[in-house]
Amino acid sequence: MTQVRVEQGILEGRHKHGAYRFRGVPYAAPPVGNLRWAAPQPPASWDGVRDATRFGNVAIQTADNGEDLGGQQSEDCLYLNVWSSTVDPQARQPVMVWIHGGGFLGGAGSMMDYHGTSIARRGVTYVSFNYRLGAFGFMDHPRVGGNAAVQDWVAALTWVSRNIDAFGGDPGNVTVFGQSAGATAVRTLLATPSAQGLFHRAILQSAGFERAAALPDTARPRIVEASGRMFEQLGGSDIEYLRQAPVERVRQASFLFSGAMPSPGQVHTPANLVWCPAEDGEVVGADLSCWRADIPVLFGHTANEARYFVTPTGPYGAPPGTVDPARLYTPVTLARMAAVFGRQHADPIVASLTGGPYEELAELFTTAIWTEPALTSYRRFTELGRTSYAYRFERVSPGNRRTGKLAFHMSEIPYVFGHLTPAGDYDQVDARVSETMTHAWTEFARTGVPSGPDGTRWPAATSTAPHMTVIDDTAQSRPLTVGPVTELINSLRTGADHR
Repeated sequence: MTQVRVEQGILEGRHKHGAYRFRGVPYAAPPVGNLRWAAPQPPASWDGVRDATRFGNVAIQTADNGEDLGGQQSEDCLYLNVWSSTVDPQARQPVMVWIHGGGFLGGAGSMMDYHGTSIARRGVTYVSFNYRLGAFGFMDHPRVGGNAAVQDWVAALTWVSRNIDAFGGDPGNVTVFGQSAGATAVRTLLATPSAQGLFHRAILQSAGFERAAALPDTARPRIVEASGRMFEQLGGSDIEYLRQAPVERVRQASFLFSGAMPSPGQVHTPANLVWCPAEDGEVVGADLSCWRADIPVLFGHTANEARYFVTPTGPYGAPPGTVDPARLYTPVTLARMAAVFGRQHADPIVASLTGGPYEELAELFTTAIWTEPALTSYRRFTELGRTSYAYRFERVSPGNRRTGKLAFHMSEIPYVFGHLTPAGDYDQVDARVSETMTHAWTEFARTGVPSGPDGTRWPAATSTAPHMTVIDDTAQSRPLTVGPVTELINSLRTGADHR
């Protein structure tokens, strides 16, 4: 057992597999009762020694997919976890703070996929944390304000800034990174005034790009409308009454107005979701308004993102055998989604796609939600003169080849965290790719420049000779190419979108 002192008191954790672990550390007061929908408040101090060997509670899951979250669900959920190879306050190691994904409806920092032993063993102090989800974190109403979850992220980073040296970390070298909704969180922090100075590098994995080209920027109006309807569902506008409403009633209403269910004849996409951070002029400013010139960004996505949501065996969330893919993935569905993503270019987009209806739908979905928005972010970041590094993850493990999911959304996470299990799904090539990615991520945190195990630096994004790093069986720099479907969707943007 190992003890460290933080501002609130003494923590007792463990050392195992080459890393110190401290779990279930409160970074803010429980957001319950009168603090429901309120800004997070400082955590209370404690006497004696606090057990930090078990994960804390996780946030209420608006959409619970049955995964092992590592803790019990509760509104009292604002806890973080630290892994480090040292607890020497003079070590000044780079710090990496992970923001988990899950559509802002589910997930937790304590999930097995996000354990940080492998990262910590590389001389990094690693932090994961929970934050409020669904309507608990993103309700926006005149009586309560909005962006409570964004304020949770800032509170976690503030705790890190004030305490991470006790775990060997350098508060002056903090990298925030996240995947999917977590990457959107990182992008949001670049526009959050209260987060400035709390982090120094940023990694965006499979989100945090520009909005989908064909979809309007209506995030906050949708949130405000859903919040008002939800208050009516819960019994009116008396905030004191609503703050005492049973948790399960709020969770059910959160799901009801979440946008998680697709429109008839369409498939679900992340763009349908309602509960998310949004510019409000108070917590979150204008997009990228606070992105300091000295904060480099590493960003990218996987080659077959959509195959997480529309799998070869049926849509995401559908119990096995309940949906016949042949009846869902049809030319009619493809045409409807092409109209959503391509508007007036729907017909030429469909004509440019190749494969059967499933393959074409997955390609369209991936291009519209990830590939084209990432391309637009590439151009925008370089035009802003910011240092950024782009990647595309294309490695397909034996297991993902077998299932047909290929390089799907989230498939890069085991490589970054060094969690290539179970046996049979990965081979020695995957082990080398994992070494490459973990090294690149931690070196970016250490120096601001991602590099390979041999020291080769990844190319920075540029407008004159655009390149990116493609991660397949190896990691290689390649010219940035634009396919016909991407070009057609990109043409929907106005000139103002390329500022």
